[in-house]
This record gives sequence, structure tokens and C-alpha cells, in this order.
Amino acid sequence: MKKTGIINPELIRELTGLGHFDSFVICDMGFPVPRDGIKIDLTLVEGQPRFLPVLKACLGEVVVQEMVLLDGIKEANKELHGHILDMVHNQEIYYVSLPQFREKAREAKFYIRTGETMPCSNILLVSASGVRERVDKYNIAIKEEKL
Repeated sequence: MKKTGIINPELIRELTGLGHFDSFVICDMGFPVPRDGIKIDLTLVEGQPRFLPVLKACLGEVVVQEMVLLDGIKEANKELHGHILDMVHNQEIYYVSLPQFREKAREAKFYIRTGETMPCSNILLVSASGVRERVDKYNIAIKEEKL
């Protein structure tokens, strides 16, 4: 049995299957996941799990080189936006409108649905190469937290 990090078997399987330039989405409970999209639904009850612990858990498992956020996060969810910016190492960050985000999200390999209810709690992450230089450049060290 896996003893640290993400233990959800479906989620860890999808994360370990990522290749360079593959993307995935972590979204709030209202995001319209495409019918043919692979959805890993972590929602327990409204509000749980929250977006930020799920993002941190994923960043503890994979290396990402790009982050795409909704442009509305800057005003509608300043606290989450600040937390995300605090985690950024060398990642490129792009801000797009909701229609643009939904279009980009169609390319995602999978979607992780949280119970988050705060606005603009959606992010598209693009995985980096497994080459050591890339891993070191983009590594975001996330300490495991007791929730």
C-alpha cells in the first residue's frame, strides 16, 4: 500500500501517465467537464475537498511547466490567486477568459473535480519533461499537510 502522497488509485494512475506537454484540469464542482472527458470526481460534499489542497497534492506528484487560470481569478478569488502565485517557481502563467479556458480544457487528458464552490477555482496544468534539468527547473516542493 502506498503510504505517502496521493493514494487515490484512479488519480495517481492518471498523473503517472502524463507525458511532456500533456495537460490536465483541476476544477470546481460546477465546471462543465466534456461528456467524453475522463473525470476523477473527488467531491464528497459541497465544499469538500477544497481546490487548494488538491492542487498542492498534485504538484507534490508531478512537474508542471505551464499554468492556465481564468482571468477573473484576480478579482473574484484574490486569496486563491495569491496562494497559486506563491507556489509558482519558473512556470509560465497564462490568464484567459472562461470561453478560452473551456476551449483549452478540451485538450486535457483528464479532469479532477473538487467540491470547491469559490469562483474561478479552475486551473489547467501542462506537464514538463521528465529530464532532470527540466524537473529541477520547474519543481515545486509541496510539504505534505495534515488536513
